[in-house]
Amino acid sequence: MRICNSHGNSPGGPPLRNKQTWSSMEPLKVSLFLHRNLRIGPTRDSRFVAALGLATLLAFFAYIARLSDITHDAFHEMALFRIFAESGVFPLGDMFAFTPTVYPTVHHEWGTGLVLYMAAGSSPLGLNGMAVLRMFLVVAIALTLYRVARNNGANPLLVCLCAPILFPLLWVGFATLRAQIFTLLFVLLQMLMQQSDWRGRKAWIVPWAILYVVWLNMHAGFVVGVAMLFLHVLERWLVEIAADRSWEGFRVAYFKLWHHLLLIPILGVGWMINPWGVMYAPYLFRAINMPRPTMLEWQPLWMTYDSTTAMTAFALSILALGYVAKNRHWSRLRGWLFCCVAAYMALKHLRHGSIYAMVWMAMMPGWLTPTAFGRCAIAFLIGWRTLTLKSAAIVSIACALFVSFYPVWQASIPANDPDGAMVYPVNAVKYLKEHRFAGNLMTPFSSGAYVSWMCYPQIRVSIDGRYEVAYRDDVLPKHNRFYAAEPGWENVLREYNADLVLVQANSPVRKRIGQAGTHTEGWKAVYEDSVFALFANEQKGTPIAAPIAPDEPHETSAR
Repeated sequence: MRICNSHGNSPGGPPLRNKQTWSSMEPLKVSLFLHRNLRIGPTRDSRFVAALGLATLLAFFAYIARLSDITHDAFHEMALFRIFAESGVFPLGDMFAFTPTVYPTVHHEWGTGLVLYMAAGSSPLGLNGMAVLRMFLVVAIALTLYRVARNNGANPLLVCLCAPILFPLLWVGFATLRAQIFTLLFVLLQMLMQQSDWRGRKAWIVPWAILYVVWLNMHAGFVVGVAMLFLHVLERWLVEIAADRSWEGFRVAYFKLWHHLLLIPILGVGWMINPWGVMYAPYLFRAINMPRPTMLEWQPLWMTYDSTTAMTAFALSILALGYVAKNRHWSRLRGWLFCCVAAYMALKHLRHGSIYAMVWMAMMPGWLTPTAFGRCAIAFLIGWRTLTLKSAAIVSIACALFVSFYPVWQASIPANDPDGAMVYPVNAVKYLKEHRFAGNLMTPFSSGAYVSWMCYPQIRVSIDGRYEVAYRDDVLPKHNRFYAAEPGWENVLREYNADLVLVQANSPVRKRIGQAGTHTEGWKAVYEDSVFALFANEQKGTPIAAPIAPDEPHETSAR
């Protein structure tokens, strides 16, 4: 017979009660961690919420899965940081172009270039590191958004229900890989800090000051954070003063909110902590006010990609805003000022659509939860729990299969679509490198950054994606005139006097350059494939070998 002591333990043996207690506390620790960090309570519906959350996340991964093409911004960002890494000197002027540029060349996304260079430019993953980084950022954004929504009083089920409504606006910030994705994450982090301010805490100013400096060195989208902070402060004062409009009420409000005055010196000093110092401000003013008539993402929402879907999603979001405005007091809708401004900016430019979508997804579930509609929606999902779980499982499986067919962990370099708006001269660059060409190359807007990444310092380009960053105002219009073969295009060719000209096959100038009567008869094709052609001026004696047989371009995996 085994003898146990009064606690049920064997004499001299390990304390069985403690072992049982430890094992039983493990689920409690996990539950406390989830509750503290994601506001997921230890309820029987945790698996229900997890199933819907997973379906929503996989649905978004499927939505952006085909955005695997590396954007041209990534190439010039990494090329800039590579110069800094190799020379130890940060270039204040332009290093890549032979056309007229501005000084200083304030590359506001240089910090993003640092991150991308570490993740992709110099890592074993190669350029696929961008896609892997994007996956981690999407998960981080999803978790932070969920935390913000829960802090705002949202029922978890409504978070999952509301999010897909604005996928048609959200996707624009999740290309592979743009600095805007960091702005989306930083917006959510600042919203967390502002929620801390609503709870009466003041220490949030310290991490916000750090975030502010990091943000302005990674993306000029930090101005969104400044605007959001200003509107947050305004809203806080309005709420406090509205509660008591007497002089005593104002004194109490000042006692609660005096720390907001500390933001003034932080804003004043923080924006100078960058490689260009005080020269950052004139660039920023110029960039914000520069027109971008030829860029689709800067067009109004009703004139951009898939405008019908985008406008339908936007209309639904506005209906929801109108509903909560009617059924809840404005003082309970924390963040409503910035949400309204973001809605206006999204309607004005698709580029801002992702910011509005992110803010709306974080705020709307909490605003809807106490309303009659919110309660009915929650009751419906719980009442049809089995059907909802099955539907979530089907969505998760379908989206996982779609993602496996379009792997989100792989990036690609588009090279085979002659009509593509973003296609890179992969084989043309290979030809130039094989023939050791060194000189000035006239390039289309979306191709120059790839050429710089692959061929600098041997080749300098005429233009790249650094539109407002590096070039004089007249450089892009002249390129548009040349490649569209508009009147005066020959003058642009003579003005820039490039050694070689890179022409996309679908460009109107492709059929004009080198033809009799155009005053460009000396320009002959030295390389051509189905996507790009290279032209050299025979009269200049450009050191290029005889024309070679065209190589068929192919979609290049970024490794």
